[in-house]
Amino acid sequence: MDKTLKFISFILWLIRSFLSIWIHLGFRLIFGNQKNKLPAIKSQLLLQPATVIAKRIRERQITAYEVVQAYIDRIRDVQPYLNVYVDERFDQALNEAREIDRMLDNEKTLPEVWSEERAPFLGVPFAIKESMQFPGFHNSTGIVSRKNFICTDTAKAVENMLKSGAILLCNTNVSEGCMWFESRNSLYGTTNNPYDLSRIVGGSSGGAGCIVSAAGVPFAVGSDIGGSIRLPSFMNGIFGHKTTPDIVPNEGQFPPHKDYHQKYLLATGPMCRYASDLQPMLKALAGKDNIERLISFDTSVDLSKLRYFYIDEMDAYFVNKVNHEQKRAHRRIVQHIENKYKVHVTRLRLTRFRYAVSLWASMMVDGHLSSRDFSLTLFNDTSYLKGYHELLRKFLFRSTHTLPALGLAILEALPNKYNKRFHHLAHKFYDEIQVLLGNDGVLFLPTFPQSAPYHAWPLLMNTFDYIYCGIINALGLPSTQCPLGLDTQRLPLGIQCIAGRGHDQLTLAIAQEIERAQQGGWVSPSSLPTST
Repeated sequence: MDKTLKFISFILWLIRSFLSIWIHLGFRLIFGNQKNKLPAIKSQLLLQPATVIAKRIRERQITAYEVVQAYIDRIRDVQPYLNVYVDERFDQALNEAREIDRMLDNEKTLPEVWSEERAPFLGVPFAIKESMQFPGFHNSTGIVSRKNFICTDTAKAVENMLKSGAILLCNTNVSEGCMWFESRNSLYGTTNNPYDLSRIVGGSSGGAGCIVSAAGVPFAVGSDIGGSIRLPSFMNGIFGHKTTPDIVPNEGQFPPHKDYHQKYLLATGPMCRYASDLQPMLKALAGKDNIERLISFDTSVDLSKLRYFYIDEMDAYFVNKVNHEQKRAHRRIVQHIENKYKVHVTRLRLTRFRYAVSLWASMMVDGHLSSRDFSLTLFNDTSYLKGYHELLRKFLFRSTHTLPALGLAILEALPNKYNKRFHHLAHKFYDEIQVLLGNDGVLFLPTFPQSAPYHAWPLLMNTFDYIYCGIINALGLPSTQCPLGLDTQRLPLGIQCIAGRGHDQLTLAIAQEIERAQQGGWVSPSSLPTST
């Protein structure tokens, strides 16, 4: 089997190498220069962490109303360029902000439910992805058969965020069925990257990552089954955390999760511009009972006492190599950790990573030979999509489905006699990586091999590159994507920080160190206000 995989992987590399230059030139001719198109950021309020905004609102230095209005104005400014949100509730959000201001101006009547401990984000606006339920919002997940579905319930994670005092502004665009890393579908179109409108925003939480990066909200709620928080966070130059599984509730999202997805693969979590917002946001999303299941979550981390590892190349079949600019940025982080904390960061080569795509795929179907779950999802659980028939319709311009969705529907139905073997191997790999990382290990791993590609490019050239993130889902580990500034094309760089299951606080602490070290952090895609 290895010889066959090596041969196929080599052929794909030859095809990519031959086509890459010509396709790249073609895309440049099609899209032209789409950089630096966003309107300037007008308000300094848009440049502060959510925790700072919340503190200033409580201290009455600013009002919730002016914060919400500033972010609404920003969303309206960038929407024509980015096509980022689907539904909005701007008027309701302003009314809620007025009510918060009224309560805070009269502290004697402030209910206990809005105390600082119970509502740490009182008055701070946020966004969710369209696949999450909220009354009055669409919940189609970009699937045409669900275009008229309007929610009456609230996703549990969104409900927890609302209990923290945050104010929901809008939901954001996703990939069709939440199973591709470009946020494009036949209902809402394509979302554009704020750094370069000709580039993708990632998926499936692509709209969420985009609106945060463009300073449309301080933070957003995403979900991740194969990189869907970390890939958009990487491509939009922000922080995104895939939690230890089953810590943040996943109820109230479409497609609904399977029990085995909940146990290993699926995680709902925070996306934000500033590392200082990650930990308080995760606490709010998880809720008091769930967050206590994480090990020493509120204990400060001594970074000099940790053991560090890094992998600069996955060497997986069918996957592109990490480019030089990404590697240089990663090496700077490794050197910073070594120099500041007087530790050695061990370079690893994990041979099981070569099967990463197969390991993730086998975990997605829980070791079964095949599945038709996604085909059922595309028809709103009413019937199965006929993949080849629908693919023919697509080439005749009569299908409403995207090519990645059709490809996945076809692939999942093909029997794979090796799935059970790879499922067993994934569990064995999980045990090994837990022993490696233990209670004090951190692993640095590339998030994606290159900066954000052009629209449609992943379908041609990066089909399996999601696996730099997806393999971490298969292993059930927490991971924080950290932005590392911009490359020579003025596109975001990034790296993942990974820890043992239940040790989310380690990766969150590393994220804050990377931001403090001036080796990374969010860089505005728009020009900034010149005065305070």
